Amino acid sequence: MKKIIVFFILILGFQFMKAQSFQNTGKYAAVTEIKENGSEQPTCIVNLTRLGGISEDLATFTINDIELFEDIFITTLENPGLEGISEVIKMEVEYLACCAQVESYYFLVTDDSNTIIPLPQLTNVYCENADTDTQYTFPNQEYGIKGNILETETLYKETSEIIKYVNLKQSLTWNDNKVGTIRNTAITSN
Repeated sequence: MKKIIVFFILILGFQFMKAQSFQNTGKYAAVTEIKENGSEQPTCIVNLTRLGGISEDLATFTINDIELFEDIFITTLENPGLEGISEVIKMEVEYLACCAQVESYYFLVTDDSNTIIPLPQLTNVYCENADTDTQYTFPNQEYGIKGNILETETLYKETSEIIKYVNLKQSLTWNDNKVGTIRNTAITSN
């Protein structure tokens, strides 16, 4: 039981660490629907829904394991520094067992049409001595680069509050409202 509490505290610590610029929002919600599919375990469908006037489903996906599913967190980053993008929606789906697994879904919201552009999903696994975290870094954030969306891996020192270094895993370019891929292996030290 103590290990589960330690993992939960660790997850919350990483949640707030990597959410420095991302803020809680009431503009979006995760709406779940349980569907019986004839198997032992029912299917859980999650819709990312825009709230307000007329609710609109923006993205749909399936919960991988209902028994281990813990929670969904939705945050937004206003003005990420990408031309034509007004905000970024980050939806994190948390599964909890002996280790915690967090699947992160990022969506770019365009200025003009309010359509969304999904980025590739990121997955983090946090065990007792976890000291790394993978996330997307946008131009207006620390370590951000103009016109790029960076997939970075942050390595923390003894506490989850002190960054030891940031490793650039991949750089996604943003040109003409399209995401492009450039392979990178550069390391940014702190």
